[in-house]
Amino acid sequence: MRVGKLRIVVVLLLSVVICLGKPPKQTEVLIIGAGLSGLAAAYELKQAKVPFHILELMPRVGGRVSTVRYPRQGKVEVYVDAGMEEYWESNPAVKIIKALKLPHSSDVAVSSIILQKKLYPLGDGDPRTFQKSVFTAEELFSLNVFKQKIGPWIRELTSGKPIRPELMKFKDISFAQYVKGLQLPPKVGEWIRVSIECEVGTGWDRISALDGLAEFHIFLGDGESCYRVEGGNENFTEALAKFAGARNISLNHRVTKVVSRGNRQVDVHFLHTESNESGIVQANQVICTVPLFRLFTMQFVPALSERKLEAIQTMTWGSYFKAHVFLPGRAARFWTTNNASILPVLTDSELGVIYDGNPHQDEPLKILSLLVHGDAAELFNLASSDQTRVRIVNGLDALWPGIKGEIQGMEFYRYHPRAIAAWPPGRSRFDDLSNEIRRPENSVILAGDFTETSHSDGAFISAQRAVRHILGGRPKPTK
Repeated sequence: MRVGKLRIVVVLLLSVVICLGKPPKQTEVLIIGAGLSGLAAAYELKQAKVPFHILELMPRVGGRVSTVRYPRQGKVEVYVDAGMEEYWESNPAVKIIKALKLPHSSDVAVSSIILQKKLYPLGDGDPRTFQKSVFTAEELFSLNVFKQKIGPWIRELTSGKPIRPELMKFKDISFAQYVKGLQLPPKVGEWIRVSIECEVGTGWDRISALDGLAEFHIFLGDGESCYRVEGGNENFTEALAKFAGARNISLNHRVTKVVSRGNRQVDVHFLHTESNESGIVQANQVICTVPLFRLFTMQFVPALSERKLEAIQTMTWGSYFKAHVFLPGRAARFWTTNNASILPVLTDSELGVIYDGNPHQDEPLKILSLLVHGDAAELFNLASSDQTRVRIVNGLDALWPGIKGEIQGMEFYRYHPRAIAAWPPGRSRFDDLSNEIRRPENSVILAGDFTETSHSDGAFISAQRAVRHILGGRPKPTK
């Protein structure tokens, strides 16, 4: 049996086992959602030997994490992530990936970039050498002064902890206003804008300066390393699910109502989406990892506080759209310089960030993975697939003339327009309203990346926060 077919069988068997996991009548902690945050919470609870169960709406674990496999003429399939690509080094996920002994790779956090309509290709990967090729000595000095100025501030920022008034004032202006007010050289300002906007999925003028500073932490110094899970990110979510235990996960179960009866007693009502049978799980505490904008599809009794609702309703959101572009192996010449790939490329255009979709696969088929963000993502999410294909083809051909004739096809992956959390001027992930979202209420804890950051690290940070609260409130074992 081929390796590819064997893997498919293993995945299908795992899915079948998980599907057979039936909700218990009672458990200590009920987790709503088996995305990264729910699985991360399960990982922490399992290590702490706290009983738990997960109810997941979809027929699979992983949430927005998905790896697509394209079969090619009976050979081992080509895999490409249809969601996020990598994990920054500061993401708690990296330690878990290593603890689970998952094969992974890491690269320096440097990308080729288009600034002021000029492409600056990545050379040998050394951040300092690359920056010298992009900026003049004066521009580079200005960028380093900027980093040195804001570095100490960024290191002060921790969610849930008091923020000095001197820093909190930055929430009242946009990140664009703050950077422009520094009167940096134009190319330096553009580098900051292009680098940040692809991370937050929206314009730098639509987020508060305080949150722009928080997002900039990955670019301090020479920048953080980024990690990829070999075989695709679904290998990570499947490993987390296996660690949690199949019997502790119930797929195809939509939570409809959460009723808190006081004294650490919560009734979680659910509907099995295949059989239309409803049921109730009684739990001491609930970790709800549903994206904040979807909380309104569930009933909470008592209702969520007005402050929590205000916090959610005054947030803003970033958008993503993913495209896979299929090309023959010879097309790699377009993004190869001096026998080395210049990918990824931050394009500052509708194309977003262009990745090598299958960098670790020696295949005659190459896949460019486009992470489109912001206004372009909203446009592509609403446009027809035919219109989107034409725009992407023309955009790629403008970047690399002649590549149009090599393109063999595309696949698109659309995301909810509120795919990523952001905080507008006047709000911040560090303000009192955000702290209200994190505050446990009626034995229910809200978690998920939307409660913390604009990245997947928020999923793990929030999961750890929720589990710390649960462990802190557990009765001490008697001797």
